[in-house]
Amino acid sequence: MMKLTWQQKILSISLIASVVIVISSCSFTKGKQTSERAVARFHEQFNAGQYHDIYAQSDEGFRKVTSEQDAVALFDAVRRKLGTVKNANQNGWHVNATTAGTQVSLAYNTEFTEGKATEQFVFFVSGDNARLFQYNINSPLLVTR
Repeated sequence: MMKLTWQQKILSISLIASVVIVISSCSFTKGKQTSERAVARFHEQFNAGQYHDIYAQSDEGFRKVTSEQDAVALFDAVRRKLGTVKNANQNGWHVNATTAGTQVSLAYNTEFTEGKATEQFVFFVSGDNARLFQYNINSPLLVTR
């Protein structure tokens, strides 16, 4: 068995760490991109009034804490007060990759036909599939109209 010098050990550890970082970075990038596509799909479905589809495609965790009736009522109220989505600009994101999967949080400044809001999405990503786990929207128009 060959004995490694301390420099060789440090080099080996550095190489392994670099490989882990590169692999994690790819996972982060893919998870973020998959979630960004899911936000675009969410907005398309929202604009089309496909609230049932949004709910049906959401993560089990979302469905455990929010009934379909409550989710549809929320989406309908947002649509009545803010209108449809015209433009959404991402203003923050966070990716957390664990052994249980990848969780992606995305924040958007969103312009609707009747006003502006901030939206926060949390998705669980598996492969090329992002499932909505949490959705929050804030706008003064939601409480003043």
